[in-house]
Amino acid sequence: MRTVLSHTVLFLLALLEMVLGVIAGAVAVASLIAEAAARATAAGGDSLARRLRLNPVSPRLRTELAHLLAGIATPAAGGHR
Repeated sequence: MRTVLSHTVLFLLALLEMVLGVIAGAVAVASLIAEAAARATAAGGDSLARRLRLNPVSPRLRTELAHLLAGIATPAAGGHR
């Protein structure tokens, strides 16, 4: 009886590991797709700006916006006030 229980637990743990692996893989693929879409959109925006003779967003402005958004996404060390 004890052997059957231990084999069942090991089987369930292996099954859980496989399910979590599939979920992690799906999240990784979704992340890659989202990054590719973001890069394509940025490239398309730059080429459209050049075609319409507008000033595209400068890399410095993009960096400043990224730092601003990162500061909003991660709260300060003291937490929320």
